[in-house]
Amino acid sequence: MPYPITKDFIESNFPTLSTMTYLNNASTGIPPVSAINAMKQYLDDKIHAKGSFEETLQNFKAVRESLAELLGGREDQYAFVSSTSAGINSFAHSIQYPEGSNIVICDLEFPSNYIPWQNASRLYGVELRVADSRNGEAPLEIFEELVDENTRVLSISQTQFGSGFRADLRGLAKIVHDVNGYLVADIIQAAGWADTDLSKENVDFASGQAAKWLIGPIGAGYIYVADQILDKVTPRFLSWWGVKDIMNFSYADREPLPDAKMFQVGSPAMISYVGFMESLKLLLDMPAATRERITLENAEYLRKRLAEEEIGFYDFPEKNRSPIVSCKPDDVEELQKRLQNRNIHCSVRNGRLRISPHFYNTHEDIDALLDSLR
Repeated sequence: MPYPITKDFIESNFPTLSTMTYLNNASTGIPPVSAINAMKQYLDDKIHAKGSFEETLQNFKAVRESLAELLGGREDQYAFVSSTSAGINSFAHSIQYPEGSNIVICDLEFPSNYIPWQNASRLYGVELRVADSRNGEAPLEIFEELVDENTRVLSISQTQFGSGFRADLRGLAKIVHDVNGYLVADIIQAAGWADTDLSKENVDFASGQAAKWLIGPIGAGYIYVADQILDKVTPRFLSWWGVKDIMNFSYADREPLPDAKMFQVGSPAMISYVGFMESLKLLLDMPAATRERITLENAEYLRKRLAEEEIGFYDFPEKNRSPIVSCKPDDVEELQKRLQNRNIHCSVRNGRLRISPHFYNTHEDIDALLDSLR
């Protein structure tokens, strides 16, 4: 039975959407009222000295369980980091790079998924190979040309932030696993709208953050670690959150946890995860396939309207499409200013207008945007 994304549902959970045309979810999503209220309650509890550390641990476990339900795998395969960048860095410095090793990325990546690899390349003397994209696309063949028996890591965004190209993670996993390398995925532009199971996609390590399609607060970052690599990684930084017997505060020789939490350094931004929990609850109330279908239908309607207005846009094969639509209207910088003055929210990326509707958007939102593009 289709999940009812009704006008009442949107107005009750996202009341500010009635005051603007918001099509900028690839920058930040709009958190539901429940997330805001939970964070306010957290602050109120703090000033009244309410709550315990045991409750905090329970809440964190609930967030990890929800991430596993949303993205695949188990609760113990998830851990918290401050950002997508922090997660990718934690993996980049946890593996060995034998002499002659290389890392493969592509030229479409957001800085979070190329600066860490540039740095690792310099620090460890590893060759960095950058695949050339093709009109916003990053197909399998551009990686097949660069991956060889010395490839340690192939790192890719599941959805490219600028063009909206959706990668074939399973195909990429096969390419790099055939040479005993690792597949790392930046999933910040996919988690929340895409019906994804990271374990079935054969991803070794993934990193993301709550503030975009997961409609959560900034600061609630997370990682996913596949079982098959747990005995092959050694976190460069280790802290009391990443070792066994967390409640033991006396001096002792401590051992890393045998799961993803070994990567967790220091106390997470607790208020962010309080809000994130509520965002995850709302997302999980919706069947994943329904959430993806509605979001992609909004993007498909947008492409149809752009075509009618003869505004060029990146158009990929269906399997590589996402809700991020990158188009090329005239005078895009001036257009962006005009849209902002009309309280219509999009972004400019790489000289193009980036439009990114979510499940809570409507065709009326897209019509309002197109009226302003004329």
